[in-house]
Amino acid sequence: MGPLYPEPNLNLMLALIIGFFFGYLLESAGFSSSKKLVGVFYGYDFTVWRVFFTAAITAMTGILILAHYGLLNLDAIYINPLYLWSVIVGGIIMGLGFVIGGYCPGTSICSSFIGKIDAMFVVLGVAFGIFLFIVGYPAVQSLHVGSYLGTPQIFQELNISMGVFTFIIILFAFFSYWGVAKIEQKFYGKTADPTPKGTFWKITAVATVVAIIALFIQPKKTELLSEFAQPDFGKDVKVKTITPDEVAVRLIKGDKTMQFVDLRKPDEFKKLALPFAINAKVTNLCGMHMKNVLNQFGKITIFYANDENFEKKVAVLAMKIGYEPQNLYILKGGFPAFKKNILEFKMPAVLPKDAVARDTYYFRAEFGPKVLEILKNSKPRKVVIPKVKRALGGCG
Repeated sequence: MGPLYPEPNLNLMLALIIGFFFGYLLESAGFSSSKKLVGVFYGYDFTVWRVFFTAAITAMTGILILAHYGLLNLDAIYINPLYLWSVIVGGIIMGLGFVIGGYCPGTSICSSFIGKIDAMFVVLGVAFGIFLFIVGYPAVQSLHVGSYLGTPQIFQELNISMGVFTFIIILFAFFSYWGVAKIEQKFYGKTADPTPKGTFWKITAVATVVAIIALFIQPKKTELLSEFAQPDFGKDVKVKTITPDEVAVRLIKGDKTMQFVDLRKPDEFKKLALPFAINAKVTNLCGMHMKNVLNQFGKITIFYANDENFEKKVAVLAMKIGYEPQNLYILKGGFPAFKKNILEFKMPAVLPKDAVARDTYYFRAEFGPKVLEILKNSKPRKVVIPKVKRALGGCG
């Protein structure tokens, strides 16, 4: 799951390498020329349109494929929060600055490094604008943070899958390439696209195939949760069980090999939970943070909830994610059975004739209160709903 390297210094090195190649590609695409950059506003050169749309659909397809195979954590991808009016006003200022100066912030840096004087003035203008924003922030703060709409995503707002949205955008991009070429020819007499006509259609054919494939691809997390939602999910899969009595015996003996994942609601978890349990939602299992919990050497993971069938479905989901089946258990009868048979057990008036059953009753009566004391004296617990630290990013 992303990021590719958990070590911060390696991430910075990777960012430096990517930044170098990003600048090289900007220069290769002609983005160091202000004439080419503003050409999209005047209709004579849509190179910016082609490059950025190509980058967008490449990134979309790559993200979709990596997420499908579980190699990328979509929750770690930064999405700019939407503050409606500040986006509108900022977009107008950015657009005016772009068409007047001939550069956006990223391309101005790229161009200034190869000695373009006009780009250097744009960089100075950007720095001066940032300074003015900082100094005058109290006056524009209400606009800057007003009309907050969260982090909406188009495919979610349209209630379609990522694959369908990727399919639509890829087709739209290639039809738009044809359209902007017509605009260039009409207003400039020739197209700025250097791609030979035959090659263009070959690339379009390949892109169409990729778009069709994307149509049927979903992120691994989405696929697994869709399967989990089915009533018969995991019905025929065998899952190891552990009885409340065995858990109680291990707790009395101070067994440190058990780790518990509490699947109940947070308020129930706060009231009473097994020692050192982690309160988690089903969706948390697909996250990177749970791998450090469930993959601990020499430990078994015991899922428990108010319903044993739900516990089993979660355990099967964990198996499908890739956790070792031999280390996954569910609490037989769920937490209600543990409460009834251990924590709140009361000796019946008539004992069973079976010696094993009778000894079990004696054990519960004697050690049930001790187990309850262990639960109450375990380390302070808190609801754990891990938040992924998003990796910052943005437009160049």
